[in-house]
Amino acid sequence: MFFHSWASVGHVVLASAMVFLIVVAMLRFVGQRALARMSGFDVVFTVTLGSVVATGAISRDVAVVDAVAALATLLVIQEIIRYLQSRLLPVHHVVRERPDVLLWDGQLLEDRLRQSSISADEVRAAVRKAGLRSLSDARVVVLENDGEWSVIARREGESDESAFYGLPIPGRPGNSPSDDGAEAVPTHPHRLP
Repeated sequence: MFFHSWASVGHVVLASAMVFLIVVAMLRFVGQRALARMSGFDVVFTVTLGSVVATGAISRDVAVVDAVAALATLLVIQEIIRYLQSRLLPVHHVVRERPDVLLWDGQLLEDRLRQSSISADEVRAAVRKAGLRSLSDARVVVLENDGEWSVIARREGESDESAFYGLPIPGRPGNSPSDDGAEAVPTHPHRLP
């Protein structure tokens, strides 16, 4: 059926506008972090939030107040989880995927590529986007937990490499509690794909 009544259309317009304004207000209250690059947790939250917004805007069986209560509940849960994961490492590891080190010291890591289902071509593309001409010019290539690539070039001189703490670095079992001291298996730089 294409048309029920003008009252139905008016309900959808009014409910959509109200839910939209309330979501904007709630997200302003929560802050920029809710709108930053998304991890898997953030994607699930966003899809769930969108479903509640759509249901509240279109369904005549769901009152706007019920939709707002559901939105507020989701935002409160997200804030509690963000608070806990920023202070408790076990919660952090449940909520956020760990970053994957796919190249270390200019060497592609075969076992990590296979484990992550990432091709060597994807790593090479990340290296090129970082302005490097060779894999050997990169100290580390990391697929971050938000899906972005981090490429750190080799530098001359000493560094404490403190930005690498928590990453599963080959040969540094104490660097990442989740790595269990696993050694990475290097592969040829011309590996295809």
